[in-house]
Amino acid sequence: MTPLNATEPRHLAGLDLLRCLAILVVVVYHYPRPQGPEAYQAFANFGWTGVELFFVLSGFLIGSQLLEPVSRGETPSLRRFYLRRALRILPSFLVVLGLYLFVPAWTERPLVTPAWRFLTFTQNFGLRINGFSHAWSLCVEEHFYLVLPLTVLALRGRLRAPSLIAIAAAVMGGGMLLRGGLWLRYFSELGPADPGWRDFDMLLYYPTYARLDGLTCGVLLAALRVFRPQAWERWTRGARARGLTVVGLACLGGVLFINEEHFRYLPYVLLSFPLAALGFAALLMALAGPAASRVCARIPGVKTFAVLSFTIYLTHKAVQHGVRDALAPHGMDAFHVVTLLGGAVAVLLASLALHHGVERPALKWRERLERGLTSRKPQAQPSVP
Repeated sequence: MTPLNATEPRHLAGLDLLRCLAILVVVVYHYPRPQGPEAYQAFANFGWTGVELFFVLSGFLIGSQLLEPVSRGETPSLRRFYLRRALRILPSFLVVLGLYLFVPAWTERPLVTPAWRFLTFTQNFGLRINGFSHAWSLCVEEHFYLVLPLTVLALRGRLRAPSLIAIAAAVMGGGMLLRGGLWLRYFSELGPADPGWRDFDMLLYYPTYARLDGLTCGVLLAALRVFRPQAWERWTRGARARGLTVVGLACLGGVLFINEEHFRYLPYVLLSFPLAALGFAALLMALAGPAASRVCARIPGVKTFAVLSFTIYLTHKAVQHGVRDALAPHGMDAFHVVTLLGGAVAVLLASLALHHGVERPALKWRERLERGLTSRKPQAQPSVP
């Protein structure tokens, strides 16, 4: 999950709303889901798509950062890129990882994954649910940060629309075939109650090879914005943007149907990830235009929650678990109004503390280091973080 700095230049305010939506559905997805209204159950079960939205946003933002220098005939600076990513993600991540490792009362589940798997970002392979298991998405992001810059450098000067589309189609099509093949190999003959389903997420949900759809769609959007700015402007304004909203919602409606009717079966394995990625990509374009951004910028709290989304993501499971444990002896279950409000306030306070105590100081340090790099070797500033 790539954090977004809402204060950086040419900020697209429409993306804030998408980031708020993503963190909302992720938090709901991770909350206990006892039997309740069918509409709530469907929404909560749909919450896994929040990570897919984060991946689309990440592909777009990081792709833009790397491709903009290429569009000017420059070579992206790997030193600067990795400096920015490291000081954006690692400080907050390492602080929360330290809490999981050294403060047993913090974790929402017993921590089974060894520390080296977190530190090497290999946790998402062979993963079963345990403490801090939601850090798997950061592993996917880190692998993306490793591969995309090297790919851009290798193809610099040879990037053309047909080749980009062919690469994207190969990545997404290959992912569908791989997921389908793994499902046919390991799950096609299992009954509904077979214990073999416990391996499903380990093989088909957490690994990087299964989750490239959103990142790929995001990079394609970045390429369109950078290399075809006039086409980008046309598609993010007026009737075309409204049409993209309809397309995006239709794709997500298809995911919702598949999620309810075919969860963990072959249609879900083949179609849910690419449909979610395409749907969110369409919504990103629809909300990236100036009119949509002006409207989104006026929604109270959207910018704040977008800035806090990364620290909320890191802390929400443990903090909410702590609130539920504290209130359960007083007869307040997970859906008691005091538990819900108390958990929301506690998560907000924890994320604010992490943001102001760790994230912002690291960003200030990053700015000083960047100025040092720029003074030694002039480097154009990318317009999107």
